[in-house]
Amino acid sequence: MKYIVPEYFKHFKCKCGDCRHSCCEGWPVRISMKEYYRLIGINCSKKLRSRLDCALKICPKPDEVSYAEISTNWNGFCMLHREDGLCSLQMELGDSVQPEICQIYPRRLVQLSEINLCSCSNSCEAVVELLIALKSPMQFEISDISIKPKFKVKVPKHQLEDCKNAISILQDRTRSLPERLFTLGNCLNGYEWCSKGTKDLFLAYQFLYSLDKFYENNRSVSDYCRSAEQYFCIERKDTLTTEDLMLISEKHAFASQYMDIILPEWQEIIEQLLVNHMFYSNFPNSENLDSDNDAYLSLVIIYSFIRINLLGFMFNKTNKNLLIDFLAAMFRLIDHSYFDYATVKLIKGMNNSVQDLVTQLLRV
Repeated sequence: MKYIVPEYFKHFKCKCGDCRHSCCEGWPVRISMKEYYRLIGINCSKKLRSRLDCALKICPKPDEVSYAEISTNWNGFCMLHREDGLCSLQMELGDSVQPEICQIYPRRLVQLSEINLCSCSNSCEAVVELLIALKSPMQFEISDISIKPKFKVKVPKHQLEDCKNAISILQDRTRSLPERLFTLGNCLNGYEWCSKGTKDLFLAYQFLYSLDKFYENNRSVSDYCRSAEQYFCIERKDTLTTEDLMLISEKHAFASQYMDIILPEWQEIIEQLLVNHMFYSNFPNSENLDSDNDAYLSLVIIYSFIRINLLGFMFNKTNKNLLIDFLAAMFRLIDHSYFDYATVKLIKGMNNSVQDLVTQLLRV
């Protein structure tokens, strides 16, 4: 079966027990009704049966596709994970016994009339490692692979062209990444680079701080958000004063200079992550959003959310694994939740011009 895939795809391989943070860490895995009853009745050892009985839980509002979930334990790990990080179901009964999502993820498959698309989520640290190693703008190729899932996301062919055009704008390295994002917004929605009301970034800081507070109890990103808040000296604050915003501005400028020194390729890294996310989510035709405008707002929020927390978390750090862990954790939140829907709704609910806020967010 032929697929259009990103060039890194042929090199992707699950790290299994060697993974520092599983891509499902902190997130329950949804399974279908058919898979639930198959696992309930499967012939296995008493030890695995005990794990399955504790792990399988019917959803509050079950349907045929999302009927049940494999729950997490007290520290956020899948209840079928062994201490060595391997899946107890897989190790005892083989790959084919796992739920389809566990066999396929972090891959995602999209079906077109003539050809299929396949890519991987940035929530997987192995994928992030491949993207960081990729120095030139990401290329796409046709590959013949054997993945044949039971469920596929079906989209019209023209949506692939929309995604390709958006990606080509974001890969134009003759301009800075924020400039490319402004150009993309202008092409999609008529946004323009605006200087009015942007002498400071106070709107952006307040919005991004509200996101950090909103997700501060989320296992994937809480430690990173708190670390960033500590750097900006705003930890445990309910609201930001003018003095707080002035201090954030000073520390933001200092951290930006530091980032340019220790990670001069930061724009290329975030570009690869955004491009991969756009292809993975079929941008701008998101399943969770109503319009191209909402998809663009979501992309801007993702960029600025990652950028501000990266500045705070990585200050005085140079460990590459910490960078990879941070980026994968951010996308475990972005890809495994309704982050796009919730944050776009939040930005629209603010009593400020959306265009002014977008302009500030892209200058973070």
